[in-house]
Amino acid sequence: MSNPGRVFLSVLKKELHLYFRGTGFFTVSVVFAIGLYFLFRFTYPTDGLTFNVAVSILWAVHLISSIFSLLASQEWEWEKNALRAIKISGADGYINFLGKSIAALITLTILWAVEITAWVFLFGSPHIKIMAPEGFFSSIAWVFLAQVFFTGLIASTGIAFLGQITSVLALHSRFRHVLLFIVFFPLSLPAIITGASYTRLVYTSQDLFSGMHMLTLESAYAFLYIAAGIILYDFLWEE
Repeated sequence: MSNPGRVFLSVLKKELHLYFRGTGFFTVSVVFAIGLYFLFRFTYPTDGLTFNVAVSILWAVHLISSIFSLLASQEWEWEKNALRAIKISGADGYINFLGKSIAALITLTILWAVEITAWVFLFGSPHIKIMAPEGFFSSIAWVFLAQVFFTGLIASTGIAFLGQITSVLALHSRFRHVLLFIVFFPLSLPAIITGASYTRLVYTSQDLFSGMHMLTLESAYAFLYIAAGIILYDFLWEE
């Protein structure tokens, strides 16, 4: 039986190498996300660009780019049958699940930070003072952005862990790419919708503690996906 800690670190390093060096998929995801922001910014009427619209664009792009980024690891494993080596080692499936999920979380967190920066500078306008570049260094703006980053971190946690569950569920299906989207997309929406609602609320109230019930709900979704993965991954892995 392999050392669980050693297997976990091996999976984590392999996944991070895959995201950042092996395929260049992280770079592609960043370019893809920024490209979507440019598309929305210059095709949406400036007069109709409100804060609510900008928030919807922020979270929609994060969901799309997250799905795009998560596909890198799954596609590589489907082609190389990389799970076989982990199975032969005798390691429990949940160790593989945790290693892959945490690597995905690290990747999505960095991607989220890049997305927030691009969003601020592309969607800043005189009508949205706190987002405008000239107001970027104010204390209120930094508190707001810290709140946005934190809620995105929670949402990314749910997305990262959910992505591993749905990918192993789709692994043995002939239509795995279609099945992955069919299962993943609706299950990820509650975390995205809650995060967007929280972002709007803290901007409106400018209160550090407003919307805590939404963060609690978002955290509950993330915890549910983590628990489901730990409990079900072994079973889904063996099927």
